[in-house]
Amino acid sequence: MRSDFEIYHMDISGVISSLRLAQSVIPEQESTSERRRKIFASVAGQKISFTPEVGEEIDLQLRNCAFDDDEKLTYLTVSVNDPNRPTDLFQLETDMRYHYLQIYMKRATELGNPLVKGMNFVELGPEDFKVELKVESTDPPTLQLAFERIEKVLAQVHTEYHQFLRSMYERYKDEFEVTQEFENGQMRYTAESDMDKREMIPQPGEDDFEIWTMEGDVEMHDRITISHYAYDYVKYAVGAEAGGDSYFALS
Repeated sequence: MRSDFEIYHMDISGVISSLRLAQSVIPEQESTSERRRKIFASVAGQKISFTPEVGEEIDLQLRNCAFDDDEKLTYLTVSVNDPNRPTDLFQLETDMRYHYLQIYMKRATELGNPLVKGMNFVELGPEDFKVELKVESTDPPTLQLAFERIEKVLAQVHTEYHQFLRSMYERYKDEFEVTQEFENGQMRYTAESDMDKREMIPQPGEDDFEIWTMEGDVEMHDRITISHYAYDYVKYAVGAEAGGDSYFALS
C-alpha cells in the first residue's frame, strides 16, 4: 500500500549521542545543472508506506536526487522512518546489505556490473535514518526501481524468516573464527566454521515461515536449503561485526 506521509522533525540532540553516526556523502540540496534539475524533478519527493510482515508501518521518502558529472552516477537519498529498527544502526545495515546481496547482487544481470555502485547509511534518530545510493543510471523509471529496492530489502529484514536467521546468529556466532588478510590495500575479513550446517535446520512446528525464494509449504528439502542460508547469514554477520564498514562489498 502506498500513501503520503509527513516527515516529522524533532530535537534529538543528546538522544542519539550513544548511537552510531555516519558522515553523509551526499549534500542535501538540489543540483543546478539542467540535467541535474530534470533528474531531481522526475523522482525526488516520491514516498512509500508499507507494513512489514513483522512490525509497524514504515515510511520512506526519496529526499534528494542529483547527477554527478565526474562519476557519471546518480546520487539518491532515501529517508526512512522505521519504528521496528534495532537501536544499533550497524545491525540493521548488516541485515539490509545481506538481503540486498541475496535478492539483487546474485542476479546474472548484475554480476560484475551492479546497478547500485555504492550504499551509505546515516543515523538520524532512534527510528530514523537515511540510505544514500550511487546508481549507474539517469533513467527515471530505473531510479524509481532503485528506490523501491530499499522497500523490498527492508521488508525482508522484518520477517519471521529473518528473525530465524538472527536467532541462528545469536546461537552460533561463537562457533565462527574470523581471519584477516591484507589485500589490494584493504584488510579482508573472512569468517569460517567447521560446524555441521544441519544444526541450523529449522524444525517443523517450531520455525514455520515463508521466504521469498520458495513458494507454498516448506518441505524437508527446503529446510535443509534454509540451513545453508542460515550458515551464510551467520558467516556474513560475524565477518561484518569483525570488519565494520570495511567488510561490506558495497562501500
